[in-house]
Amino acid sequence: MQMLEAEFHIRKLEPFGLELTAKNKNSDPGILQPEQVHSLMLAHKILLLRNLKTVSESGFIDYGKSLGELLSWDFGVLMEMRVHEKPENYLFTHGHVPFHWDGAFHREPSWLFFHCVEAPMEKAGGETLFCNTELVWDKASKAEKARWQGKILAYKTQKLAHYGGEIKVPMVQRHPISQKTFLRFAEPVPSEMLNPVELAIDGHSSEEVDAFVREMKAWCYDEKYCYTHRWKNNDLLLADNISLLHGRHAFGDFSPRFLRRIQIL
Repeated sequence: MQMLEAEFHIRKLEPFGLELTAKNKNSDPGILQPEQVHSLMLAHKILLLRNLKTVSESGFIDYGKSLGELLSWDFGVLMEMRVHEKPENYLFTHGHVPFHWDGAFHREPSWLFFHCVEAPMEKAGGETLFCNTELVWDKASKAEKARWQGKILAYKTQKLAHYGGEIKVPMVQRHPISQKTFLRFAEPVPSEMLNPVELAIDGHSSEEVDAFVREMKAWCYDEKYCYTHRWKNNDLLLADNISLLHGRHAFGDFSPRFLRRIQIL
């Protein structure tokens, strides 16, 4: 931590995560070495870098490559997250994005890496939400843990954008590095939204699935387990994609919001 303090002002985020604000605004992201990033990410799940020199698209990708192998899609390794005139997916609208984890229908990355090119206007919305499911598991009662153990969640969506298909996943899993228990859960995406996602649970009626979703949403949106990130221009943010779920608040159609995102395996 002493080495970090020489280059950054350090602040813990609530209820989890770490913010590093560069003391020299001309500093490059490369002053944070890959081994430091890996250690900090394992401990804090979110790493927010501020006041660094503005990175180009290629510089952003190159720094991501220094941290690990990048996940590639049919559009390449970089996604530009902004409103499309004719969107095929709810990600590219002004609407809210339900909690989910990335790569469920393709290949799951370990981390998500965002660069905020243009932040939403103040009070316009567009915040990104991160739920730490390790914290949820730790705070759950024995009865709740017993209900969750053994649940197999089945998700299905049509491939209208860059992902789609059918998957089945155990709800309760172990982190491959820390061995801590985390939860896999994604909110169903209703039919009125683009690219709806259906949820079924083996041995459960539709009413029981609805009750389960209500239960999990109450956990996920609870501020004791959920970090709400309000974007600023040039933010660089790394987020765990194993233990964390993420979503987005809707934002006004009068406001810009432009993020670049890469995924690190």
